[in-house]
Amino acid sequence: MIDWVVTIAALVLGLALGMMLVTLWNNKKGSRSTVKEMEQRLDDYQHKVEDHFAKTADLIDNLTDSYQAVFTHLSESAEDLLTDEQIRNQLINRRSREVTIKYLKSGEDEERHNPPVD
Repeated sequence: MIDWVVTIAALVLGLALGMMLVTLWNNKKGSRSTVKEMEQRLDDYQHKVEDHFAKTADLIDNLTDSYQAVFTHLSESAEDLLTDEQIRNQLINRRSREVTIKYLKSGEDEERHNPPVD
């Protein structure tokens, strides 16, 4: 009788240990997949950040090109549409503000050719 009790107890203990090992094994597998999932999410995020900055750089390049085109247009239009006196007046009126480099350069050239009279 004792042999049967010991055999049944050993069987129950073996089943319990087996179930615990299977549970631990599955948890270990699950944590591996969780780590892989987190690595994938991090990789995806890094690609999104890279794409974001690449697009931002492209947009800034486009903005810079547009800005230069506007200033070139304004400068050329001023030369075609304004007289030298009007350009001088614009330079004087805008001394405290930024103007195109071409405006500044044309104003400096005029000052060199026509120095101010004291």
